[in-house]
Amino acid sequence: MVDTYQFPTNPVDMYNRYGFAVISVLDESQVCMLEKFAKTWVYRLLTKWTAGKEDPLPLETYHIWSEFLHIDHDNIFCAKNRHVCGDSEIEKVLLNDKVKSFLGKIGLEHYKIWDEGLGWLAFRFIRPGVGDGYPLSRKTWGIAKNVVSCWVPIIGYEPSETLTLVPGSHLKEYEKYLPPNDKFTKGEYCLANPPADLESYNPKLERGQVIFYHPKTLHSEDVIVSSVTRLSLEYRLNPLTSTI
Repeated sequence: MVDTYQFPTNPVDMYNRYGFAVISVLDESQVCMLEKFAKTWVYRLLTKWTAGKEDPLPLETYHIWSEFLHIDHDNIFCAKNRHVCGDSEIEKVLLNDKVKSFLGKIGLEHYKIWDEGLGWLAFRFIRPGVGDGYPLSRKTWGIAKNVVSCWVPIIGYEPSETLTLVPGSHLKEYEKYLPPNDKFTKGEYCLANPPADLESYNPKLERGQVIFYHPKTLHSEDVIVSSVTRLSLEYRLNPLTSTI
């Protein structure tokens, strides 16, 4: 991981050159709304273990207390439980005027929210050091193909907790392989034989900031070392007519 990049201050230039952009699109009330929505969703799935105990069992330290409660993480947080069709208010926040302006400037004026059949809005709940997140991959190697993705932090804003990205990888070609026993998305390829000079980057985010990334950008959801369990929301936009 490197932190020496001098990224353009203009998010459109950043996206075009590096394959992703960090952009401030949410005000504090919208951040609080999304936090409440996401945390309520996760706690609902954990009701059997956490009912009435939300205060002493914070999601930030889930990786610690979940072991004592013997929570079957992989089954509880399977794909069908991590996806939903967000309501109109959530959609309005996530696709607000600032977002639409940015999308138009990168050539994404006409799109459809991607839904593979489980719901268009998803969350990722990643414990540190246990391999919950998939290794380096790109959307064009999976069923989503040409989608532009938006990654919204809920818990975890530090570089050790945010999405891992490979700057400029959307402009290069890489070898891929299909994991034989993939526990993530079936049929989704991952990076094979990483080049010796491959450099990844994890942005430090502020409240209100999100990450948009190109369908060919190498990225990973995994968290290696952190003091918190990361929680994030994500959605994808499928271009209908685009020059991306």
